[in-house]
Amino acid sequence: TKEEYNQLVPKIIKHMETTGEWGEFFHISISPFAYNETTAQDYFPLTQNQAQSKNYKWKDKDPKEYRPQDYNIPDNIDDIPETIIDEVLACSQCGKNFKIIAQELKFYKKLDLPIPQKCPDCRHLSRMGLRNPRRLWKKECNKCQEEMYATYPTNSDDIVYCEKCYTSFTL
Repeated sequence: TKEEYNQLVPKIIKHMETTGEWGEFFHISISPFAYNETTAQDYFPLTQNQAQSKNYKWKDKDPKEYRPQDYNIPDNIDDIPETIIDEVLACSQCGKNFKIIAQELKFYKKLDLPIPQKCPDCRHLSRMGLRNPRRLWKKECNKCQEEMYATYPTNSDDIVYCEKCYTSFTL
């Protein structure tokens, strides 16, 4: 009942505060996913040994997902037949199998883009590599020299502005 619930909630919170669980994320042991299947691996990369030493789950490569590719992908998108959606492709970087779906093929043809040679996971990893590191460095605004924090390392030549200078900037 509502009354029982309202009595039970403070007891649960008090217990969780004494155990240190209150306000924390759910414990990783109850996650349905392995560490290397989550975005945690993107931001806090761990090796298999490091993850397993912390009792995190780890998904090993499934040999069924790494069959060699027997289809030769043409370089020109105009030479790609519609039957490519029935083919199993293999990533040029990690070897994992992937498929092209009809909507994806239509998109590539519309924009005159070649068929990817890498699997979606490796393409995502490449995009993540282009991002600034998740760390802040002390920098000076290139306009007013006000001290601030930015994701650009101190030794980089990137131009950074404080919020005031950035919002007042006109072309």
